[in-house]
Amino acid sequence: MIGKILGNRYQVVEKIGDGGTAFVFMGLDNLLNRNVTIKVLRPEYVSDQDFVRRFRREAQAAASLSHPNIVSIYDVGYEEGIHYIVMEYIKGQSLKELIGEMGHLPVRMAADYACQIAHALQNAHRHGIIHRDVKPHNILISEEGRVKVADFGIAQAVTSSTVTYDGAILGSVHYFSPEHARGGQTGEKSDIYSLGVVLYEMLTGRVPYDGDSPVSVAVKHIQEPFPDPQEINTQLPSVISNIIRKAVEKEPEKRYQSAREISDELSAWLQGREIKPSELRSQKSQPAPPVEKPKVKKKLTPWHWAGIALLVLLLVGIIIGISQLRNIFVVPEVQVPDVVGENVARTMDILEEVGLKGRVTDQMPSDTIPSGHVLRQTPSAGRTVKKTREIELVLSTGPDLVEIEDVIGKTELEATLILRGKGFEVIAESDFSDQIPGTVIRQDPGQGFKLAKGSTVKLTVSKGGRPFRMKDLQGLSLDDARGWIELYGLLSPFTVEEHSNTIAAGYVIRQTPEAGEMVQAGDPVDLVISKGPNQAELQRHTININTSQIPLGETVFVTVTDVYGPREEEYINEGQAIVTFGWGSGEVTVRWLDQVEKKTFPR
Repeated sequence: MIGKILGNRYQVVEKIGDGGTAFVFMGLDNLLNRNVTIKVLRPEYVSDQDFVRRFRREAQAAASLSHPNIVSIYDVGYEEGIHYIVMEYIKGQSLKELIGEMGHLPVRMAADYACQIAHALQNAHRHGIIHRDVKPHNILISEEGRVKVADFGIAQAVTSSTVTYDGAILGSVHYFSPEHARGGQTGEKSDIYSLGVVLYEMLTGRVPYDGDSPVSVAVKHIQEPFPDPQEINTQLPSVISNIIRKAVEKEPEKRYQSAREISDELSAWLQGREIKPSELRSQKSQPAPPVEKPKVKKKLTPWHWAGIALLVLLLVGIIIGISQLRNIFVVPEVQVPDVVGENVARTMDILEEVGLKGRVTDQMPSDTIPSGHVLRQTPSAGRTVKKTREIELVLSTGPDLVEIEDVIGKTELEATLILRGKGFEVIAESDFSDQIPGTVIRQDPGQGFKLAKGSTVKLTVSKGGRPFRMKDLQGLSLDDARGWIELYGLLSPFTVEEHSNTIAAGYVIRQTPEAGEMVQAGDPVDLVISKGPNQAELQRHTININTSQIPLGETVFVTVTDVYGPREEEYINEGQAIVTFGWGSGEVTVRWLDQVEKKTFPR
């Protein structure tokens, strides 16, 4: 992977870590010239299409978060079997590494870090995103001391269906909420529990539960009382210990109701203000101390007192009766709030605030409303209804996903029509290939992936092989010329024949394209082939060779090359001229000893 460029933009520089689901690299954004973190999905997850779909969807949802305490996600992509996420690069260390170095953190430092983590969770929860894997490994501390929470939404892809205690989540089970450990429904309060465990570890240097296996740790989260942090860190203020205890209640409804509540109490302690714990607001009011009745002198007779008491009882009875009748016959009315677009937890809170209840009646796909958020409500917003009325809710399941068809090998037009017919947008680029020009050689995403309608599918279309210079075929036999043409992927040549007094029959006279022109595989080639001289125009020429310079008795080799090709002759010099002949025109080569003479004919 090192040195690889993803998305024509992100260069992988070095490996900086391993996660349960991904390898982590430091990279360089060549477009913006900045360092980035690149997470590459592990190969064992790539073949699981449901997982990959959830992984991409959750990462894209998390990319919508923008908060100073959340690691920003810049890009999500797929290339050549590699699924990757590009995110903000944080120069610093993980909270897990910091705890390992320090043993345990100073109380004020731990409280400040926990407060920043709570701010990040509150922002994510407000956008309907649950982290589900809050742990020191996913919390980064920059060199400036700022907390950055990473991997929002990615854990959802891992634990969407079931909770499995394998190597991928061995480190996570120490921070699971009881409902998460049971494989039940998780939500905002599950993140609050995990934050309480992280705060405990920051202040004690250890996790609250440990065991021989992930299952044994999960069981302890469900069954065993949470250990007292003050037994390990005796210097820990009771206020902070109480905050931890409330965050890690076994029953979600007894925990803080929001990350905002825990951040408010931590902030108050850090600023030295008096803390009014949120738990006090839920406690039952203590009975007021009895009021001492003033002493009254007895001036009235018993009959007077009896009459007064009877009158008071009568009035109280009338008041109570009227009140009960009002409660029976007069139910207050409220205006239905607008909850379309809200997540389920937030929807129930909004309805409860005005005295209404919500009930999920159906789920439907939607291209505009995220999965798990309210798509429709009945009655609609603004209607006036009686208190305690049940509002029927239809939830979105997200975009209606459509499976991508395999279009590799089809023409660009065919592939575009197929994909647009399924509701996808199509962009195409071209690349050199040995495939027929104009045919699709790659598609991203590939066959079998499911995307929402309106999503973009990228096609790569062949533009043929890389251009090269045309060879000079003149003088080659037709068989040799055809062999070269087929070797380089050019189209089988179209040939015509004509007479030639200079090129032997069956050899190339001319070619199109000409030698030196740029061509590429798939281009056509035309050849003109010699069918020998025109017999009607052919002349026989007598050739006289002077032998005066050749020693007597020496062997003389004569090569005559005419329209019929080369012809070898051998003579013994007897002191007389050697006489031979040639057809049409050509060349004579005379050799003896180490001497060579050439001449052309006719003259």
